[in-house]
Amino acid sequence: MVEGVETGFGSWHQVIREDIEARVVNPEIVALHHRWMQARARQEAVPLSAFADGLWHRLHGRLMLLRREAAPEGSELDDDFVYGHYGSEICRHTGVDRTGGSLSEIGPDRARLLIDLQVEVLRTNRPIYAVHVADRGQAVFTWERLVLPLAPGDGGEWVLVYCRPLQMRHDLYADVVDASGDALLALRHVEPGDGQGEDAGGWLVLMANPRLAELFEISREQLAGRLVHQVLPDWRLLHAEADCQRVMQEGRIERITRVLMAADGRLRYLQVQIAPMIGGVLLSLSDETDLHEDRNRLRHLATTDALTTLSNRRMFDDHLRDGVDRARLSGEPLVLVMADIDAFKAYNDHYGHSAGDDCLRQFALQLKAIFIRQSDLVARYGGEEFAVLLPGTGLEGVTVLVERLIDLLHQRRMPHAVSPVAPYVTASFGAAAFDPERDHDELSLLRRADSALYQAKLSGRDRLCVVSNDEPGSGRN
Repeated sequence: MVEGVETGFGSWHQVIREDIEARVVNPEIVALHHRWMQARARQEAVPLSAFADGLWHRLHGRLMLLRREAAPEGSELDDDFVYGHYGSEICRHTGVDRTGGSLSEIGPDRARLLIDLQVEVLRTNRPIYAVHVADRGQAVFTWERLVLPLAPGDGGEWVLVYCRPLQMRHDLYADVVDASGDALLALRHVEPGDGQGEDAGGWLVLMANPRLAELFEISREQLAGRLVHQVLPDWRLLHAEADCQRVMQEGRIERITRVLMAADGRLRYLQVQIAPMIGGVLLSLSDETDLHEDRNRLRHLATTDALTTLSNRRMFDDHLRDGVDRARLSGEPLVLVMADIDAFKAYNDHYGHSAGDDCLRQFALQLKAIFIRQSDLVARYGGEEFAVLLPGTGLEGVTVLVERLIDLLHQRRMPHAVSPVAPYVTASFGAAAFDPERDHDELSLLRRADSALYQAKLSGRDRLCVVSNDEPGSGRN
């Protein structure tokens, strides 16, 4: 077994065998280890009585005495240990007194980790310090323990184990929440009649982290236990209540963007993720104002294409999957449009990559000028190919929008001297509507839209081909 961080049976543990007193910060462990080392210098085996002069009395609530025994017949284990003493503080954290019971009773996988450690201590006659995760405990996240071999007594081999919570789970969660760079707000939905006064309906603040208080320039202490619309400035302007209700009911994460006006007149751009909780939601708000003011910083957004500032492939894949799931459940229409700039490679070769990048940006701007609803997702799918996801829209409405985009491209007449289609930049489009009978998943819808795009290219480009649920396809010159 190598000293350091080790993995076994679903738990990790850190094991220190050398220089324990120099490497461990807990003074109680240092005192126990020092006492054992002093007694060991005087005799081969250290008896329990070596700790009798006050140390046992002071620490007995965190101490365990275990006697090595043979494992029960039919057990997966080679050895077992019986608790002769199980400290009261350990009982308080575990919720059970194991005095007289066997270590194997906690289950073979969890017991094996501890049994191997204690057998090694008896075999080597050397103490070991270890840290391990409490994989079942709700209150304790990690335990630290010092295992000391004792002189044989009553014909059996004994170990003395000091065991103390190293980190409580609620402390860990609080540290994570407080350290988060995002503003976090946990809300519980309050129905009228829940005892919140005249304006009972709404969302009750369960928790707000320091970043949220900083973002909205409000004291954190004023928030918890109050209705959010009464104590949080700009809550109404977020227009998030309907989204929170939907997330809580449907049990799926939703992301929204909101723009608020700060006191100095600057626009504040907030990315808001709403995640479901039991009886409420957790909002994670990220202030991305600087990213919107500085185009270069958009390159660092995980869900944004750096060149065009459209959503990237990752965001598109997520929204396509969620959109198909939502359309299947709600029965609402959903259309996917795939777009490809015609002869873009020839354009790049003729005008250069810098001009090619500008062409992609200009095409992205025209896409955003046509597909303007908040629910529409416009993404750069890859290279010169783009995707537009349109929930709540049928093929007829999408056809009108795409034809408007084609006309806009014709009007802009961005030069394309080497295009086989026209002396200006054109694009081909393929569209498909979600069909629950055909589309068993999002990939099926994607394949049908891509097939329609391929058909548009084969039939001359600079057009839209549609795959409806009733006919194989149609074109528009």
